[in-house]
Amino acid sequence: MNPYRFLASCATALAVFMPALALAAPEAITAEKSEMRYVVMLGSHDFAGLAAAEKTIMADYREGRIDTDELTSQLIGLVRPLSASYIPDAEAWVKAQPKSYAARLGLGRLYLHAALEARGKKFASQTSEEQFDKMRELAQKSLKNLRDSLAFFEKPYPSYVNLIEVDTLLSQGQARYYLDQAVKTDPAANTAYRRYFGYSTPRWGGSYDEMESLLAEARQGQMPPQKLAELEALVLGLKADDERDLRRNPVGAAALYLQAYERLPEKKFVTRLYLAASEFKKAKETDRAIEVYTRIIKAYPDESKAYFERGYLYDQTQDYERALKDFIASAKLGSSSAQNNVGYYYMTGRGGVKDLKLAKHYLAQSAAQGFEHAREKLKVLEEMVAKEAKKQ
Repeated sequence: MNPYRFLASCATALAVFMPALALAAPEAITAEKSEMRYVVMLGSHDFAGLAAAEKTIMADYREGRIDTDELTSQLIGLVRPLSASYIPDAEAWVKAQPKSYAARLGLGRLYLHAALEARGKKFASQTSEEQFDKMRELAQKSLKNLRDSLAFFEKPYPSYVNLIEVDTLLSQGQARYYLDQAVKTDPAANTAYRRYFGYSTPRWGGSYDEMESLLAEARQGQMPPQKLAELEALVLGLKADDERDLRRNPVGAAALYLQAYERLPEKKFVTRLYLAASEFKKAKETDRAIEVYTRIIKAYPDESKAYFERGYLYDQTQDYERALKDFIASAKLGSSSAQNNVGYYYMTGRGGVKDLKLAKHYLAQSAAQGFEHAREKLKVLEEMVAKEAKKQ
């Protein structure tokens, strides 16, 4: 497969193989705090601290407290956020600790990110040969460090995961080999499959037939049902992305997003329901979009966005009483947009109730969150209140 034909941008590349990113969860917030601490360690050349963190992660893995997928996530987290500016720091880490697996892996990942940045965000036809040359140069450095890292860990699954992506950039035809090596390392893990599948869609020159064949192999292997379900849902999500982006078939895309969620109906995958509703909206299937938002609200009553989006659709169909109820629910959950809308409804009497005090209450909440439209409405509201006072 030739990535130059298919890679439109770094952002697109990420979106391709992560069609349904999980919403932020408490454990994700904790991970972010740890990763920020690691960034400080890397920038200050606290390599002893990084070594201690690596040792703890490896001990957790070897003693069975975390599995291979979590190991991969945590080792990758030692070098985040990705920025080419950290390459000299990672090189210093490798020099200080030449046998550190995490150091080699981290440096390889930084060069990979730098290669993507050098490639740029435009289509291949709009990208210069100089950009491609720079991308190849940096990708080769990533490849070298990732290959070197294989010698420093008996189960280098995280290296194979990243080698899949580097190989895709360099078009060396080894991605399947790296996937096979990862599966041999741990047939119960699914991160390598997920990375490989992301670069195996038709837009990358691949096919769903190959993915289905690999899924069949995984079903016959040692992969736990939950991880297998994640893969099956991912493939459905990738198909939905292609229906949306390549075939411009919003209803077909929505149906696939729904199937993907139903394969793994967990809150961290609720984004798939939002994507389904969005596609129904594009197709002007308003009732079906409302049904999906209603489904989200029933399953997850704290989803402010679902209330807001359903309220907006009710507003568009002039069902103002229902719209107001949904905007109020969203506003109470903290949405500045919803607070602004509730303020507007109470200012104008839309929804059957005109109450300038309540309007001010909600608009002030929205404005306090920096919502500019609410600030403008507050000015108008002050004039309205002044006029009402003169009448009395």
